[in-house]
Amino acid sequence: MQRARILVVEDEELVALAIKSCLEGFGYEVPCVVAPGEEAVRQSAELEADLVLMDIHLKGAMNGIHAARLIRDSTRVPVVYLTAYSDADTLDRARVTEPFGFILKPFEERALEATVTMALSRSRAHKELQATHDRMSAILHSVGDGIVVTEANGTIEYANSRAQVLLSLPAPLPPFSSIFPLLKLTREGTDEPLALHLDEVVVRGQSVRLARGALTRADGSSVPVDVRLEPYRASGGSARGIVWAFRDASEPDRIQDFITNELHDAARLHRSLLPPDSAVTGGLRTASFLLAAGFVAGDLYTLSSLDERHTAISMVDVAGHGLGAASLALLVNRLLIPRDGGKLPFLGVDALSPGEVVTRLNTMFCDGHDQMFFTICYVVVDRQRMSVRMARAGHPYPVVVKADGSVAEIQTAGNAVGISTAFAVEESETALGPGDRLFLYSDGLTDCTDIRGAQFSRRRLLDLLSQTLREELDEAVSRIRKEVASWRGRESFDDDISLIAFEAT
Repeated sequence: MQRARILVVEDEELVALAIKSCLEGFGYEVPCVVAPGEEAVRQSAELEADLVLMDIHLKGAMNGIHAARLIRDSTRVPVVYLTAYSDADTLDRARVTEPFGFILKPFEERALEATVTMALSRSRAHKELQATHDRMSAILHSVGDGIVVTEANGTIEYANSRAQVLLSLPAPLPPFSSIFPLLKLTREGTDEPLALHLDEVVVRGQSVRLARGALTRADGSSVPVDVRLEPYRASGGSARGIVWAFRDASEPDRIQDFITNELHDAARLHRSLLPPDSAVTGGLRTASFLLAAGFVAGDLYTLSSLDERHTAISMVDVAGHGLGAASLALLVNRLLIPRDGGKLPFLGVDALSPGEVVTRLNTMFCDGHDQMFFTICYVVVDRQRMSVRMARAGHPYPVVVKADGSVAEIQTAGNAVGISTAFAVEESETALGPGDRLFLYSDGLTDCTDIRGAQFSRRRLLDLLSQTLREELDEAVSRIRKEVASWRGRESFDDDISLIAFEAT
């Protein structure tokens, strides 16, 4: 793997040499050390640096904060500040440039290494998320359907290029433009206005597909269209607005088929990362299932062998569902892949320490900008001692079903990842005897509603786990899946539902 390139910007020669020596000792490449702010801006681009260590108080016309702002705007290279000053005014001016960390001088080597490691990890994560965002934006702009996102009152928030052509939208779109004056929809072959059924979408949160209509554009021309309305949900699940999809019905169906195939490919990729529904691996018998609310899910659980005696099991549940949630779940999965020695290289912590893993994830994702929330339960199984160490953040409590029939939840503290920097997670250790089982599940299971709106509930799940103790593990998990599906009473789900269980063989 190519070593990270770090540019050091420091006008005190002895300090600069000490920093350079430490960074090279940590395994990083320091191509050069510069002092003027203007030179720092130029070198960050020319050297294609991965990180800049920037002294705030540089001599000359351009200080470190000004240089960092130019670097952020031109190259997006992350900056970590070096400063001997920690007064509030200086820190407030520096924070505006969105730094990836601060190191106070005189610095300690361990603090320097930890801050640089974290900054590089956050930078990699941001790049992966940005790449996902860019791909999705490119897809939306390249598809044949016109996509418009509006608030419930019709105010346009987003329109792709195809929608701009179909609806004759002005560019740039004036602020607070409404979609309704632009919609001249009639039933095909008639002058009868096409009913939009907006209450079904906004109030009841249901999808609506309108009968074939004719769209009259500003120039008087008409085009046959299929129109589909989907609720645009806020983080709490309520309908915040509407996604309008206009399909030119005169075009071939191949574009729709292409999108569907892409979604199926994404679903296959997601499924390929899940462990088998039933397996015996490394002395553990496991069984699991996933019921996705859409093509792809924001739930993801993994099973990883850390060494000859330890296995890691994680379950992640991202807020929301669909492609956005699935992308974040895949990123978290990538961060939890161990390398030689049981280390998690992107997090810089030991995979055998659940509390450290979950805490580091919160530090990475809680930067106050992206608002990416997810719950997680991270478990390390010692197969020789048959004990489990775990940490959970906002996730439903794991459930232990003892061989004697008793059922208990492992209740430990921990808020969801990405909500607050005031984060504290509690790590627990539990011994398992022969025949004991541990169950992890997402809240989509207990929150699953039937046709009357009644929830499956936590109590119903705990009773069911007790009833299935005498069944084989895969049979017990299969029964839980069937019970939830039967409770739902229809094929679609409002939220992703996942469960994974294990016992010693």
